[in-house]
Amino acid sequence: MKTKRVIQVYKPPNRWVNSPIGLGDFIRGFCALHELLHNTDAELRIDVSQTEFSHVIEQDPSFFCAGDPELIGNAEEIFVNHPAAVACVQKFLASDESELYISTNLGNWDWLQMSERTRHFARKFYQFDRSIELQIESSFCQPAYEALSIRCGDVFFSDSSFQITNPARLLIHAIIEEHILPVCKLPLVITTDCFALKQELNQRYGMLFLPYPSQHGAFGNVMPVVSDLCLLKRATRIFHINACADWWSGFSHFTSIIFEKPSLNVRSPVFDKEEITTDRVLITNTLKSDKLRGAIEAFHRASQTGV
Repeated sequence: MKTKRVIQVYKPPNRWVNSPIGLGDFIRGFCALHELLHNTDAELRIDVSQTEFSHVIEQDPSFFCAGDPELIGNAEEIFVNHPAAVACVQKFLASDESELYISTNLGNWDWLQMSERTRHFARKFYQFDRSIELQIESSFCQPAYEALSIRCGDVFFSDSSFQITNPARLLIHAIIEEHILPVCKLPLVITTDCFALKQELNQRYGMLFLPYPSQHGAFGNVMPVVSDLCLLKRATRIFHINACADWWSGFSHFTSIIFEKPSLNVRSPVFDKEEITTDRVLITNTLKSDKLRGAIEAFHRASQTGV
């Protein structure tokens, strides 16, 4: 009997029907699909063959495939309605069809526990071209470092000169000074969708960084995306600040799960410290200094008035 195959695809730039998911959501999606397909008669493969990602990640045949370009372009996009994604897969499993092409961000953003089999599978996505690994090794001249990922918003992907507001800047400074620098034990490398902020934090705190604006990756120019992902993979611990939404980053959070790294997340609107240990225990600390509480209040006032 022919093997049934679910294929999680990343489409070429001109074939997305909806706003495309970022690479972090794509990784979350295939991890959730891998868990969903356990103990079924279907295998999972990842298809990035119609994107630049196929040229910078080793194409392990036990993980990747290169399917029909037309089927890839027409694959169902199920990003918000996760029950619909599960139902789509279950319908396929019960059918006589041999392949299902899908693109989904299935899975909870605050997922903590992942099976060893799924972690082992997902790590194959992080087998980057050796030149990228060497770039990261040579950029910091440090054998070990910690990483800070800051999300400011999608607008910064389209305009690298865009500046964050002053209340947001002061809030990020307060979070760094209260929650991150006191516990950071190694050199700190910064990655963020706001290039101006990356430069500022280098000057203010001496953080190391790769000198390029971050990119989304769905529209080409994937090298910054892959380099950031490689940077996070090699870090000993990952800090993350989400100043624009109330969820952890799929990009940094799922890398920490897949490689079993401790992480610390601070997210809008409450900005509590949420520390995830190596054994995936979540510890929330709601204690805040007067400086941080004041910065949060100023940030919220500015958000409401649009200043």
